[in-house]
Amino acid sequence: MHNNLLKIDLDMRLAVNPNLVLRIEDDDCALLFDPDNGRVEILNCTAVEIWQQLDGKRSLHEVIGRLEEIYDGFDEDATRQVLALVNSLAGLGAVGVWEQT
Repeated sequence: MHNNLLKIDLDMRLAVNPNLVLRIEDDDCALLFDPDNGRVEILNCTAVEIWQQLDGKRSLHEVIGRLEEIYDGFDEDATRQVLALVNSLAGLGAVGVWEQT
């Protein structure tokens, strides 16, 4: 996985950092814990859905297509929000570009 200052685009196949722990608290949120530095991020249900789909096999465009199937009214603004979330997660080292070795 590679995440140094990513410029995220919809064709990228992203994967989550396997060292992080996702703990679903309830229907509204989950905790994303980094055991290396003790950092905790709170994710809403949509962010959890995105997180669970970032497996390196699907492009971000495919992930967004899945979200369009799940959520009514998913529009261009929602796509921008997904990109902002993924960029934020990449900045934290929580996701990166999948590179098979």
